[in-house]
Amino acid sequence: MKRELTRKAIHMSSTVLPLLVWVVPRPVALAVLLPGAAIALGIDLARHKHRGFRYQFLRRTRTMLRTHERHGLAGATYMAVAYAAALVLFPKPVAVAAMLFNGLGDAAAALVGKRWGRHRTSWGKSWEGFAAGLVTDLAVAGAVCLVAPSVPFAAAAFGALVAATVEFAPLPVDDNVRVTLVGGAAIGLGMVLLA
Repeated sequence: MKRELTRKAIHMSSTVLPLLVWVVPRPVALAVLLPGAAIALGIDLARHKHRGFRYQFLRRTRTMLRTHERHGLAGATYMAVAYAAALVLFPKPVAVAAMLFNGLGDAAAALVGKRWGRHRTSWGKSWEGFAAGLVTDLAVAGAVCLVAPSVPFAAAAFGALVAATVEFAPLPVDDNVRVTLVGGAAIGLGMVLLA
């Protein structure tokens, strides 16, 4: 549980980025998120190519990494890339909601699932975790609609449901990417259908 708390503290601290995106002009936010994603990707790729760099990287992060992250990209790298992509692909309120689905909803699902999850799926996730993620994502949807009336609540709620579902489902793509980008795309689709 301690490792999961550390990992999810990173998730929750990532909420600084959507808040930054909300308050600064889009070009400034892009100037922060795009280089940040490139740096994260560069560090992750360098650790796979250079033995000394890999040693230093793993010395500092080993306790937080999951097994598959030791041989692939780290979840934090996927998150940085997904957040930058969300800002490029979606209008600002949708990008902010998508990032918060990942930063808060995914964290709530994992923490509740690890601590109180009793009804497990065959792939190891719990229905209690799914419910916590969905409730958190719906709260995010409501908050975004309050500050951005251009986003209908039905569209944001649809995005929340999709984000919680793709976090819960055993899909091959990293959940930081799928929650952020699929959740944001679902809001966009909902907005188109409601127009």
